[in-house]
This record gives sequence, structure tokens and C-alpha cells, in this order.
Amino acid sequence: MNREIVAVLRTRTVLLSIAIALVVLLVWLLALFVPEGHKLASVNASVQSAQEQQNALQARLDRLKAYSRESGQFQALAQRLSAAVPSSTGVYDYITALSNAASATGVKVSGVNPSAPTASGNLEVIPITVSATGTYSQTLAFIKALDALPRLTIISQISITGGGTGTNRGTVLTDQFNLDIFATRGASSSAAGTG
Repeated sequence: MNREIVAVLRTRTVLLSIAIALVVLLVWLLALFVPEGHKLASVNASVQSAQEQQNALQARLDRLKAYSRESGQFQALAQRLSAAVPSSTGVYDYITALSNAASATGVKVSGVNPSAPTASGNLEVIPITVSATGTYSQTLAFIKALDALPRLTIISQISITGGGTGTNRGTVLTDQFNLDIFATRGASSSAAGTG
């Protein structure tokens, strides 16, 4: 019987050792492994959030780099727009450009008469009447030169006299141009200033 008692005691000892090992394993699992798993999940979520934020910042950086490369073009466009519709209603510089266009095309300007600016939406409209003489070819070249001026020029009316039967492209014509130039609204109302 001793052998049976020893066998039962050994079996109990083995079972008790297994139970203790299982309890230790369960304590380790609950005390260390599960909390570390939650921490790992939290760290993974933080890493994913940081990667999404990095992707958004990289996309923003790429857009800023593209804007930086195009900033020269935007500045050139802004300068062209400012020249086309300046913030001043002054016509001195415009009359100088008009005179240069006339000289370049061979047209003789006999009068430039600016009128007072009038408000039109967000703009000030400055009517100008130009009296000139020149041949058909010179007049056509002058019209093209008006269109090419840096300041936006609208030809609202042209009155030409002197042509007709028996004339040719070299016949001198008398021209009157009604032009409109523009300034941004709220610009200085001085018609004699620079601009």
C-alpha cells in the first residue's frame, strides 16, 4: 500500500505543480501580457495617426513647393494686371504711352482729351478722346498699338473721314478715337497724376 500512497502523492504533487504553473502563467498573462498588448495597440494607433498626419503634411509641402515654383508667374501676372488696371486714375503715363504708339506707327496725334472718371462696378472708367491723322495703314497699325498698350484700352468708337472713291492706302485720313481706360475703384480722382 505504500506504493499506492506514494503514487497518489506523486500524482497530487504533479497536479499541484501543474496547477501552480497554470496560476503563475495566468497571473503573468493578466499582469504583464494583456496590458502590454493594450499598450502595443495604442502605440500602433498613434503610429498610424502620425503616418496619416505626415502624409497630409507632405501633400501640403508638395503644394507649397508647386506654388513656390509658380510664384514668379503669379507675380508677373499681378504686375500685368496692375499695369492694365492701375490704382490711379491719372493719365499722364497713359498719354505718354499713347504718344509713343502714335510715333511708332506714323500717326500724328493732334489732341488728347481725357474726361472725368466715372464709377462702373468695381472700376473707374476714364473716357479719352484722341484726334489723329494718318494713312489707312498707319491708322490700322495705331489701332493694333492701342490694343498692345500695357494699360487696358477699350476702343468704344472710331470716326474716320477722308477716304472714299479715288483714294488708296496712302491717302491721309482724319481719325477720332473714343477710348476707355480703367482704374480700380476708390483710386485717386486726379486725372493729371501718374498712372
